[in-house]
Amino acid sequence: MVKVNFYRLISALLVPVGLTFLPSNSLYAAPIPVDLRPWTAESYPAVAGFGAGNWVVSPDGYSVRQTVNGQPTLFYSDFNVMGSRVTGVIRVDPDWDDDYFGIALGFQPGDTTNPSANYILIDWKRFNQYYDFGFPSTTPGTIAYAGLAVSRVYGIPTADEFWGHTDFTSHPGGGLVELARGMTLGNVGWQYQRNYYFDFIYLPNRLQLYVDGVLQIDITGNFPDGRLAFYNFSQANVVYSAFTIEQIEMPAPGNLTVAILMILLSCGIYMVTRSVTLYSCVNA
Repeated sequence: MVKVNFYRLISALLVPVGLTFLPSNSLYAAPIPVDLRPWTAESYPAVAGFGAGNWVVSPDGYSVRQTVNGQPTLFYSDFNVMGSRVTGVIRVDPDWDDDYFGIALGFQPGDTTNPSANYILIDWKRFNQYYDFGFPSTTPGTIAYAGLAVSRVYGIPTADEFWGHTDFTSHPGGGLVELARGMTLGNVGWQYQRNYYFDFIYLPNRLQLYVDGVLQIDITGNFPDGRLAFYNFSQANVVYSAFTIEQIEMPAPGNLTVAILMILLSCGIYMVTRSVTLYSCVNA
């Protein structure tokens, strides 16, 4: 897929008529290290044998470890993530388990008990595994498939629905709809003691995710604004660290409209000029 710089394309189209169009600022603002000390932990209702998450922030505020093999739990930011580029490192330290860690986008405080919740979840499983959770998860057991995936979370899913990225009709109160799987990691599990470098861009109508510099997720849709959150489900000793955020500076609608009109006008003038020149040469 060919990537085109929008502003360079505009400038190139305007060159024939002696015009230029350049952005008034850069695409990205400077990256800012994320201090995790103001963040908040929130967990879904406990199921049999799986308690609330335990998020332990480092003294300097730049890393956090989730220590419990528990139910779905999130650790969310004190800022909204829409219109941002976020980078960071996630590592799983040695442990006997093989379950989920990830990131949520557009999460709102209280969404673990919100019947109107609507956010995006990126999670990663190490191995395929069937499991049937106990009360109060009243839905059937499901298979969690190894690999990286992105899903939309609605309402208050059961643990079984989180586990299998499923929306059971028998549980109308919420569920998950899987949107895509990683391009090269879609069925590949994570490894212990490996630093995975996450880099993603989150816009109202597009989500792109790179892992270790390789594009894994690139989807379009109508995505909700809200907080950035770290996600964990039944996987202890996951460390999230060195996260940065930078705002994406989008052109103002008026400037974008003017730019498009200038392109059309310049192309029209250029075509007319070339046509007149060609006509004159032929009929000379």
